[in-house]
Amino acid sequence: MDVGRTQRLATPAQRRALTIRDRGCAFPGCDAPPQQCTAHHIIFWAHHGETKIDNLVLLCSRHHRLIHHSEWEVRIATDNHPEFIPPAFIDPTRAPRRNTMHART
Repeated sequence: MDVGRTQRLATPAQRRALTIRDRGCAFPGCDAPPQQCTAHHIIFWAHHGETKIDNLVLLCSRHHRLIHHSEWEVRIATDNHPEFIPPAFIDPTRAPRRNTMHART
């Protein structure tokens, strides 16, 4: 599940693992399904981020752009699920948020 810096795009196996974990766009409140999402590097590829599951999250195009062009942050929590930290102007406490739109069974 870790191809490091040898490949920028997620492999088919990584994509399947992300689909199982994130179930669609991981951004809070978004209901976009996995097929409308791309794998986003949490530590950007351009900043030497690696192509591995704990550095990838599924995002729709709207939220992918938002993460790249705003103060929102994303990280993988200790339970291995993505959470998003809003900018201080949205939430002064910067409390982490998760997407609850994709039902877990």
